[in-house]
Amino acid sequence: MKNNILIAAVGRTDPIRGEHDGPILHIVRHYRPEAVILILSEEIGKEEAEYHHNETAIHLLDKDCKVEPIQTEIHNAHSYDDFSTAFLTICGEVRKRYPDKKVLLNITSGTPQMETALCMIAISDPEHYMAIQVSNPAGSSTRTDAFNPRKDLVEDWFEMDLDNLEGSPCRCHEPRLLNFRRPMVQLQIVSLMENYDYSGALLLYQENRQNFSEKTGLLLEHARRRLNLEHREAEQTAVKLGMKDELYPIKRSDIAQLTEFFNSMRIKQARGELNDFSMRLEIMTLYLGRYLMEKRMRVAMEDITVGRGLKNSHIMYLSKDKCTKKIPGIQKYLDEQFSDKKMGKFEWEKPVNALSVVHIVKFLSTQPGNEKYGNAADELIRWSVLSGQVRNPAAHTIVAITDEIIKESYGNKDSAALVRSIRAVLRQAFGNEGKDEAFAIYERINEMVKKSMEEQEGREK
Repeated sequence: MKNNILIAAVGRTDPIRGEHDGPILHIVRHYRPEAVILILSEEIGKEEAEYHHNETAIHLLDKDCKVEPIQTEIHNAHSYDDFSTAFLTICGEVRKRYPDKKVLLNITSGTPQMETALCMIAISDPEHYMAIQVSNPAGSSTRTDAFNPRKDLVEDWFEMDLDNLEGSPCRCHEPRLLNFRRPMVQLQIVSLMENYDYSGALLLYQENRQNFSEKTGLLLEHARRRLNLEHREAEQTAVKLGMKDELYPIKRSDIAQLTEFFNSMRIKQARGELNDFSMRLEIMTLYLGRYLMEKRMRVAMEDITVGRGLKNSHIMYLSKDKCTKKIPGIQKYLDEQFSDKKMGKFEWEKPVNALSVVHIVKFLSTQPGNEKYGNAADELIRWSVLSGQVRNPAAHTIVAITDEIIKESYGNKDSAALVRSIRAVLRQAFGNEGKDEAFAIYERINEMVKKSMEEQEGREK
């Protein structure tokens, strides 16, 4: 059973030159394709239509091989612009027509530009295409002139073809074009990583996994899951890599969670995804405020709230009795801060939210021992206000959040400044328990991926 289809741009060395096969005929001789697709430029197409010399030569060698000449409007066979679209279209259509066949691409016939274009197509999809190169016959020949259909009979030239002799060598080669593809794909993967597009980088790796190590793929899979906050799956991949400690330098779960969430925010900001970035700001404000309150100011959430909810949900409500008992003076402070609201004072017994937590943190920062967190508390309040002013319009209307919108609510400072502020407050909150390398974990993963690709390349040299 024939498993190949040959696509060839017909050149001046086809079908026979001197006393040997031209490239097309030689590939047919040694690969026996089911069909040959002849791509004809305007000039060569006129000769083939009149004399059928390439089709005749192929049938003299293999009478069962189908030959399909395709006449194109290629005027300048040396111009990529003139034929690149036609080549891509023809190759794509042949792939669809013969999905179970290997498509051989003759990269020896036609102009150098045509050969290069077919090489690039072969590189783009090595699973379906295979480039075939035909070398010149060794030794000298008594006839080096080219076949001329206007004055020569192809049958006579075929009879004198030395490649018909038993034991004549095969001059077909399958060049390792993947050696050229690897650096191209590697550059694309690096570019995607530097934009934190790990889904795109992983897909590119999967399409070219034969060129890279399993470690490269696992690192990209880890980064993709981690950035998507798929914590359990990301950790499993880190364990499979044997790099759990290296990839997770922070051991305390509460600090690690906040750091992970911050990293997801800063990447959203770096990629210009400010709607998603802003939607996460209130969550960061709430949980960082709670961390400061519980871990640094020693006021547990249970000390100031009551839990209510159905079987599968549990919502915490601020309790006036518990809160005023635990934090003397808090009622007066909160009433002052919320005097411009509908009730003219703070409303108790409502679900805990970011704004209520950060104001409690602000009040606690005035207490002895907590003064060093005063600036952090002020910043948390600014975030909460910004979140309300930016998030609510974006959630209920079709609005693209921009840095200009953020500047209007954040003292003329943009999203990059906001990221720096969040990092600074986190570092103050964590103290020595935070790790600098954790705040740049994706940059470290990127370097690991680059190193894994370089190591693979070194092993294969």
